[in-house]
Amino acid sequence: MGEVEYRERNSFHFYFNPINKRVLNSIALDAQAEGIPLWDRDISRYIYSNRIPVFNPLEDFLYHLPVWDGKDRIRGLAQTVPCENKHWVDLFHRWFLNMVMHWRGTDKKYANNVSPLLVGPQGCRKSTFCRSLIPPAMRAYYTDSIDFSRKTDAELYLNRFALINIDEFDQISATQQGYLKHILQKPIVNMRKPYGNAVLEMRRYASFIATSNQKDLLTDPTGSRRFICIEVTGTIDTNKAIDYEQLYAQAMYELDHGERYWFDQSEEQIMTRSNREFEQVSLEEQLFYRYFRPAKEKEDGEWLSPAEILEDIKKNSAIPLSNKRVSVFGRVLRKHEIPSKRVHRGTVYHVVRVL
Repeated sequence: MGEVEYRERNSFHFYFNPINKRVLNSIALDAQAEGIPLWDRDISRYIYSNRIPVFNPLEDFLYHLPVWDGKDRIRGLAQTVPCENKHWVDLFHRWFLNMVMHWRGTDKKYANNVSPLLVGPQGCRKSTFCRSLIPPAMRAYYTDSIDFSRKTDAELYLNRFALINIDEFDQISATQQGYLKHILQKPIVNMRKPYGNAVLEMRRYASFIATSNQKDLLTDPTGSRRFICIEVTGTIDTNKAIDYEQLYAQAMYELDHGERYWFDQSEEQIMTRSNREFEQVSLEEQLFYRYFRPAKEKEDGEWLSPAEILEDIKKNSAIPLSNKRVSVFGRVLRKHEIPSKRVHRGTVYHVVRVL
């Protein structure tokens, strides 16, 4: 999307592909071989003009679907993934509607900022399932290769692709997870294209899904409500044929009839609780519960700041902990809902020492 695409006439190529310099040169040489006098710039001038019609393959697919037959295929597709998360099917349904809504382009204020994250051993067909969500005619707008260290390219992918699979999520560093959280929430893309002069506002199409072989993945000390983490407990059934027209007709019907496509607060709380078993437990967290515990209501205890708790842990454990971690440690304490209050020296937490 957002690029000029082509398909060779009278050939066996059924799908359109982006124009590149090799294609432009081939068109010019073929024309010259036919005796047509032209320059390379004549080809570019024509291709990048209003002579080339605007065509959106996602909208063309969505708005030419048959009438939905009433069968719930979205939840049926989710049920092909064996897991023990009882909320998975409904959360996947909500995410799928969100993905289709953003393909339609009718919600430009918010992004699809949640990503399913499938965790399981190799060979359980996680990646195959992710790829199967996109109809074959639109697979050119699916990718499982994105490099978050190349931020410009990563943001351009929001406009270029319809679905991005973050394969091997466990290979993403904590810093890159912070950047991923940022782009998950971007409703539009503002940037200058390569070799362009002006900063453009480009439409975002991409939703995200992810896979991993490892379970301790998430590093956000405040909790993770941007992921629907599930542990795949068996082989995903990818052998059943998917009726893509009816699958997406269901999404279109439900959206047209007012079905909610965003996650509400209760669903975000469900995701945050479910994701705790997939979070990395920092050294500070482990040591906190080694030497302290939250004070119970009306129980005597001490009101200590994160810095004071961390300093006490350093003395008792003899493990060097960086003072730079104080602000992060405060977010960790809030995530664990340690009783707190605001005083003149900052936020303090009600804790009891473990003897």
